[in-house]
Amino acid sequence: MNEFYNDFISVIGSPAQTIGKMMEKKRWQAVLAVILLLTAIATFITYPITKVEQAKFIRDSEMADKLSEEQLANLDKFTPSQRLTGAMFSLVIAGLIIVVAAFFIYLFFKVAGCEGNYVHYFSGVVHASILDMFLGGILKSSLILMKKTMLVHTGLTMFFPGMDFRSLPFIILSQFDFFSIWYLAALALGIAFFAKISPQKSISIAVMYFLFKSLVFISFSYFSMKLLGM
Repeated sequence: MNEFYNDFISVIGSPAQTIGKMMEKKRWQAVLAVILLLTAIATFITYPITKVEQAKFIRDSEMADKLSEEQLANLDKFTPSQRLTGAMFSLVIAGLIIVVAAFFIYLFFKVAGCEGNYVHYFSGVVHASILDMFLGGILKSSLILMKKTMLVHTGLTMFFPGMDFRSLPFIILSQFDFFSIWYLAALALGIAFFAKISPQKSISIAVMYFLFKSLVFISFSYFSMKLLGM
């Protein structure tokens, strides 16, 4: 825990040197464990709120026509084991997100001729995730508990409170999350330190990755909602 605390403070205060050094050392185990544990705890705590709201979205969508009255009535009900399963599932998903993000970050920088192996970039992504998945996760979970809704915003969407979350403009704006941008900027600076390239080049590559990730996410989210009738 002391190792995580030191990394936590250093990533906020001096992200370039901290993330770069962690990439060199290939150190990630303690930080990853804490991030995944926090994700599971946050999901467990907010589960009743998200479950009720997800049920409401389904009842208001075309999916409701395919469900029986009994199924619709039970949508927002859950057992303690289902709540625990949901928390464990979120832990797995968070881990997969980090693994996949690290792979594409590694791919983009490798194509640009930067040094390092996958494990170096994985270490960098894990430590940069302190800003996004840890700090951002705490704030978002707190907002969910305070506002009693899963539709909380920490990006450009907060300036458009009346916008439908299912609309294409909303999905596009949701990509510009303050914590995600902080995470990507810190990661780019850390990689620049590790790979001994200019910060400008590193940030340019990170922007290309951001555009690619956003395009994939926007396309998947928009068409998934259309297919589900939401």
